[in-house]
Amino acid sequence: MSDEVKTQGGRSPAAEARGGYDIASLIASGFSKYGLILALILLILFLSITAENFFTVSNMMNILLQSSNIGIMAAGLTLVIICAEIDLSVASIQSMGAVVVALLLKEYGVPIVPAVLATLILGVLLGGVSGVFVGWFAIPAFILTLAMDSLSRGGALILTGEQSIFGLPEAFSVIGQGYLGPFPMAAVIMGLVFLAAHLILSRTVLGTNIYAVGGNKEAARVAGVNVFAVKLFVLVFSGFCGALAGVVMASRLMAAQAIMGMFDLMDVIAAVVIGGASLLGGEGRIIGTVIGTLIIACIRNGLNLLGIAADWQLLAVGAIIILAVLLDYVGKKRTA
Repeated sequence: MSDEVKTQGGRSPAAEARGGYDIASLIASGFSKYGLILALILLILFLSITAENFFTVSNMMNILLQSSNIGIMAAGLTLVIICAEIDLSVASIQSMGAVVVALLLKEYGVPIVPAVLATLILGVLLGGVSGVFVGWFAIPAFILTLAMDSLSRGGALILTGEQSIFGLPEAFSVIGQGYLGPFPMAAVIMGLVFLAAHLILSRTVLGTNIYAVGGNKEAARVAGVNVFAVKLFVLVFSGFCGALAGVVMASRLMAAQAIMGMFDLMDVIAAVVIGGASLLGGEGRIIGTVIGTLIIACIRNGLNLLGIAADWQLLAVGAIIILAVLLDYVGKKRTA
């Protein structure tokens, strides 16, 4: 028998006797902890060599700016996926949010703060509708949020008459185009959303319950967790993040149209699964989603600088999602 039994800390009896560590276990443990960061560093190095002007201060700030709406939505979707659910409507809620805030500002003359607040409330309500049907009536989130995706996109098309909305108040541009010190305001907003999501997951009973429901819904219910309330919250939070991303996008572009962000859902899901959140639920961390968001943003930016067409970029993101899901599956098979 050549198999060695590992002791706590990854040391085998033979390694204990030698006073050393099992090198393979240490490497595997290190890659598990720091593999994402290493992947991001290697990606930046590769693009710095191959794409002219990639590794410049202005382009790094541009990457943060471009990733802001994806990151905001990814923060919300992370909680949903950890809870073993999915939200396919978040990108359409973003479009609806952009359209609503633009209409309130231009067509109805609503001041900026009330217009933004009304848009965020709309996102909460849309997420709440999904949460009630998924949590209370046990309708599969895939089906329900797919329907909500269609409703939100269709509603945005009706509101705009399939036309773009321009001429937004100049002061509104501060949200998406302004800077706080050296950092884009949109990136600061993204950072605050990531921080809020991290604190919810790591410092609250609600966060513990989200992991519990995602890991084993029935066991969580037996333990006294209000499963309906947990599912309602994560989908409400995702709806809020979608609407906020819409506000940021409308401010950044100073325009809105119903087809905005049609393909953003792929990037959002990719950021979350690359970050280590399991589509089976119960696993995931916000720091992983942060790095996943930056990886997707760097890939998009680098491919643009290299002159790669958008259709090939979609192909690349799809392949990344498949690879991330496959790695998650293999990892679970090995630890089972």
